Amino acid sequence: MVDGYAFANGFVNVLATLPTGTRVATAGRCGGMAYSVLDHALAGRDVPAWDPHLFAPDRVPPDGHVVADHLARRQLDSFRTPSALRFLTWSVLPDADLGPLAGVRTRTRRELPGVLRALAQGRPVVLGMVVARSLLRAGDNHQVVATGFTRDGDAVTLTLHDPNSPGRAVTLVETPDGWRASNGRLWRGFFRHAYAPRTPPPLPSASRRPRAAVRAGAPVGLVHVATGLLLVVDGDRPALATAASTGSSWTPTLADGTARALTDGDAVHLRADPPVDGAAGHLRTAPPVSAASRAGAATAEDGQHLTVVDAEPALTGQDDDADARRGDDADALGGHDHRTDMPHDEAAAHADRGEGAIARWTVVVDGGGAWREGSRVRLVHAATGALLAGSRAGPATTFTPDASTWWTVAAPPA
Repeated sequence: MVDGYAFANGFVNVLATLPTGTRVATAGRCGGMAYSVLDHALAGRDVPAWDPHLFAPDRVPPDGHVVADHLARRQLDSFRTPSALRFLTWSVLPDADLGPLAGVRTRTRRELPGVLRALAQGRPVVLGMVVARSLLRAGDNHQVVATGFTRDGDAVTLTLHDPNSPGRAVTLVETPDGWRASNGRLWRGFFRHAYAPRTPPPLPSASRRPRAAVRAGAPVGLVHVATGLLLVVDGDRPALATAASTGSSWTPTLADGTARALTDGDAVHLRADPPVDGAAGHLRTAPPVSAASRAGAATAEDGQHLTVVDAEPALTGQDDDADARRGDDADALGGHDHRTDMPHDEAAAHADRGEGAIARWTVVVDGGGAWREGSRVRLVHAATGALLAGSRAGPATTFTPDASTWWTVAAPPA
């Protein structure tokens, strides 16, 4: 059994638009997912763990996420092989033989011995699954990985890793009507699809311990959900990167120094670990966002005001008011009421109280409750209400609680 992705194949890729306006599309990135899981298996690596709930409501990584883009590249690779033409040619063939023309059933039986030999030698095989009966429906065809088989007399049952059914093995058996999969699909037939392995690129992973509590005083990696990039330190500024580096872990600390499990509404300092240039570095805004820009901002800042301070912050002071410590400013970010809904004069007052203060960030857990490693969270600058955001260009801040402001705990580097 190969290690597959936790999310189901829900991608859609438009390959071409015909003069009539009809779109020719593939039903997801099944080829990219099949190729990728084999790439990781052959390299001795686990595939990145990204639970579909992190991408709600879409349930798959968005375009621009490093995993989604990797799968798109491998999807294209799966079409750059001579055997990929069979997705088209087999789609217009009949099921049964037509005179000297072999149909899909005969061609599938011819493919089967080579597939079984490879599996008997311990080599998984990519299969091109054919269901379409016209070129316009060729996008309904599919790719899976055959990982094993059993025999019962002349009957063969194949075991598959199917990107459409994450977390469970799928079986495939021949019936009078075609090849029936245990996840419900009836296939006309299949062929052995060409596959050339590639070393997978470094792909950050969300935590593989989703139920583990995040605790004050314990370092964690932070990864940006929309891009899949790690929050790291580059010089004296935060950055987003695909690989861990110095300052790639962050230790949340409470004002009173207690070491306990964190929960929705807690306000923490984020200390870079290991220390930056030998000194404790804490994520902050510098200078703080002004009240004027806070009042009507709807777009992300470029991140130049974010910095990592090489000094131990005072754990008491003007950003220690009750709403900063317990998250009254976070009431609608994943479940509460964001301070952008406040009157502008009240928003300005919140911002002015935080001017010059070392940053404290209020944790907003999607759905509320305990902050667990598998949670989706937002980090709100307690003094100003700005949200920590990100893009492929790097970290930023915004006052709009959109998809760019979700973070989660990263898995430790392999």
